[in-house]
Amino acid sequence: MKKDILIPVILVILLVLLLEPFGFMPPMALMTVLVLIVAAFALFSTFLWKEKGVDEREEAHIHRADRFGFIAGSLVLIVAVVAESLGHMLSPWLVLALIAMIAVKAVTLIYEKNHH
Repeated sequence: MKKDILIPVILVILLVLLLEPFGFMPPMALMTVLVLIVAAFALFSTFLWKEKGVDEREEAHIHRADRFGFIAGSLVLIVAVVAESLGHMLSPWLVLALIAMIAVKAVTLIYEKNHH
């Protein structure tokens, strides 16, 4: 249970550090934070992949959390795409991230309906 909270909190803290809340971050510190983010995300993804509920209620909780996470991520990306488009500085990475999220969701849903 502790890892359910600890790893996401560490990941969020590391991501906030990328925003350089304390001013300038030396290049070596930036590289260290980036490596830690990749490692924390890999660990977080592993736990998400292996996550299974012990009963229907817990499975519903996991499903709901996944859905809210997808909607929140999509919403943030849509807002970022609109804001950056209005400023004529749209990053293609935002669009690619949104396309990847939507495409994987759609393909997975089609696959699961046809094979299970």
